[in-house]
Amino acid sequence: MPVVVVESPAKAKTINKYLGPDFTVLASYGHVRDLPAKDGSVAPDDDFAMTWEVAPESRKHIKAITEALKTDDTLILATDPDREGEAISWHLREALASSLKKGKKVARVTFNAITKDAVTKAMKEPREIDTPLVEAYLARRALDYLVGFTLSPVLWRKLPGARSAGRVQSVCLRLIVEREMEVEAFKAQEYWTVKAVFRTPRGQEFEAGLVTLGSKKLQKFDIPTAAAAELAVQAATSRTFTVAGVDSKPATRNPFPPFMTSTLQQEASRKYGMGAKQCMNAAQRLYEAGHITYMRTDGIDMAPEAIAATRAEIAARFGAPYVPETPRLYKNKAKNAQEAHECIRPTEMGLGPDKIRVEDDQRRLYELIWKRTISSQMAAARMERTAVDLASPDGEVAFRANGQVVLFDGFLKVYDEGRDEEAEDEGRLPQVMQGERTEKGAITPDQHFTQPPPRYTEATLVKRMEELGIGRPSTYASILTTIVDREYVRKDKNRLFPEDKGRLVTAFLANFFHRYVEYDFTADLEVAA
Repeated sequence: MPVVVVESPAKAKTINKYLGPDFTVLASYGHVRDLPAKDGSVAPDDDFAMTWEVAPESRKHIKAITEALKTDDTLILATDPDREGEAISWHLREALASSLKKGKKVARVTFNAITKDAVTKAMKEPREIDTPLVEAYLARRALDYLVGFTLSPVLWRKLPGARSAGRVQSVCLRLIVEREMEVEAFKAQEYWTVKAVFRTPRGQEFEAGLVTLGSKKLQKFDIPTAAAAELAVQAATSRTFTVAGVDSKPATRNPFPPFMTSTLQQEASRKYGMGAKQCMNAAQRLYEAGHITYMRTDGIDMAPEAIAATRAEIAARFGAPYVPETPRLYKNKAKNAQEAHECIRPTEMGLGPDKIRVEDDQRRLYELIWKRTISSQMAAARMERTAVDLASPDGEVAFRANGQVVLFDGFLKVYDEGRDEEAEDEGRLPQVMQGERTEKGAITPDQHFTQPPPRYTEATLVKRMEELGIGRPSTYASILTTIVDREYVRKDKNRLFPEDKGRLVTAFLANFFHRYVEYDFTADLEVAA
């Protein structure tokens, strides 16, 4: 009877149900070994030899696997299908070495989704542990240890209260501190805009913004004061306006790709205010229950059978016009993307959000994933965008009105990120003809001030880390949790503010250990490892 080892008991329970009584399925409860937190655990002078120890809380789990192997002759390592999962399998094999000497077989299997088909297929395709992937993990782990163990004691001595430094953690903190410095250095600049209400000969009203004054096309800061705005209002009030041009253009808007780890965290934060840790916990439970594919991935492509199932679901729910002629294919353009796995998607497209029975956080996240996946294979939305230019006879003053209307909603029927700058319907403008004279209504000046760069939220910080190639999908949530727990950063209304302690740590590292907090240092290591 083979012994199958996975990370979590929830995953073990689900897989045991699929494999039946002919298999013993046990959980390792995550990593079972780590480097002791003392000097010498990594020896650079000895070819970077690493000393590992079994964590006290892991000993009982290793013992349970050892006991099972006394009567079973095969160990199947079925940990997660990523670098961390490969490392856990390697650690398990090393920790169980004494139990594996009597001719027992060791196999590695992976599956991207915990479904009966995926699990049974994986069991028929065992392989060896991926040595290059393990070596990449070992290189990163050694470097993290050396950086952390070298810098952290220095921080303890020089900055009382500072608790740790780390290769990714310190760079992440630097991003937040530097953004706060930008906010503090920012000086707001005043500017004004002018809008007017116009009425067509048929009595229909619409609003337009001032775009030309004194025959000059206005730039953002060309009306800097209330006095200048009042002069602009007077210039418009003293003139009549006719329609100088009407420009209507068709436009299309394509759907967004399916989720990968970082974009899921960003959307869950923006739509539901979920922190990265909360999002990943909910995703982990959905994955372990067999509802979604593996949730730590850089990939945005879908398996051909999943694309076919998605297109069939779209046709069944919304009709043939919503299914594009050819399937949509996506490729990640993010720096350092490692697309070893599919996107994050439902394992069963027909299981809509209304049919799933899970806790509230999981239900909301599943709905987000389902909608994004379905919409990613839907037809484009079709729009009509119209611009109406209104000018005075002397050409000194001109206004412009913009309108957009959705002619066919396409993927918007299911999912829209809903960004303000991408409003799906700005309103249809009334019918006007070139040369037609319009009546002026109210002309209103509006005061504005430039805004400082926004402080990071967890979502925007994850996005920035991804753009810079810092960290991996599996690390984002834990890094954010660490810098908050260390009291280097605090969260207030979903925004990240550096504490004084975090500022001091960043300033200290930037001055004395500059190379370790360079953005390209850790990003280049992601490529090398």
